[in-house]
Amino acid sequence: MPGRKELANAPGGNTIGLAIAGALMFLFGLLPLVLVIVLYLFLSGYALVHGIASGQGEDAVTIVVGFVLTTTLFALLITLTANLIGRSLTPRKLRKTD
Repeated sequence: MPGRKELANAPGGNTIGLAIAGALMFLFGLLPLVLVIVLYLFLSGYALVHGIASGQGEDAVTIVVGFVLTTTLFALLITLTANLIGRSLTPRKLRKTD
């Protein structure tokens, strides 16, 4: 297994890896803010539609289902993004020629 000195002197990749790590930390830090904004928009839209359609009050099941769908959508988007990034960073295997 190579030591730290060999890895530090390896060609390429170090600054690019740090830039990608910094960008990912920034984006993951923004996720809670984005989730709060999306949930706020969902609840505002629900209140507008429900208030205009019928003035009966809130339906807790609809609000919980909206929260579950929103958080599930964010988890799915994170998974798909990680899959696409991983696929693009993985080098292709070369076929052996005889």
